[in-house]
Amino acid sequence: MKKVLGIAVMGSMLLLAGCNGNKEAKEPKEKVEQSTEQTEEMKTYREVHEKYDVKMNKEINKALQLFEVAKEKGGKEITNAKYKEDVQTVTTGMLEDIDHMRKEIRVPKSKEQEHEVYVGFLNESEQAMKKLQKLAKEEDSSLIRDIEINFATASTYYKRFQAETKK
Repeated sequence: MKKVLGIAVMGSMLLLAGCNGNKEAKEPKEKVEQSTEQTEEMKTYREVHEKYDVKMNKEINKALQLFEVAKEKGGKEITNAKYKEDVQTVTTGMLEDIDHMRKEIRVPKSKEQEHEVYVGFLNESEQAMKKLQKLAKEEDSSLIRDIEINFATASTYYKRFQAETKK
C-alpha cells in the first residue's frame, strides 16, 4: 500500500513538474516575440529620426542664419525679395519635414517619455518657422523677439531630447 501511494505521489509530482515545465517553455517564446517586436519598433523609430534629423538640423541652422540677419539688419533686409524667398524655401521645407515626421514616427513604449520631449522640440520649431514666415511676408519686426524665444525653447527641448537618448 505504501509503495502504491508513494508511486502515485511521485507520479503526480512528475506530472505537475511536467506541466510547469511546459508553461515556462511557452513564456520565453512570448518574451522572444515581444523583444523581436520591440527591436523592430526601435529600428523603425531610429530610422525615422535618422531620416529627418540631419535634414531638419540643416534647415534650422539656415533658418537661424536668416533670423540673425533679420535681427541684426532689421527692416532693410526683411523687405529684400531674396531674403523673403530664402525664408519661404527654408520654412516650407522644415514645416513639411515636421509634418512628415509626425506622420511616420511610431513610438515604442520604452521611448514615450523621450518622444514627449522631442514633440516639444517639434512644436517650438514649428512655431518659430511659422513666425519667421510671417516676419518675411508681413515685414513685421515685432515678431523677432517671439521667434528668438521659440528658437531658444526648441534648442532646450532638443538638448533634453539628446540627454534622454543617451540614458
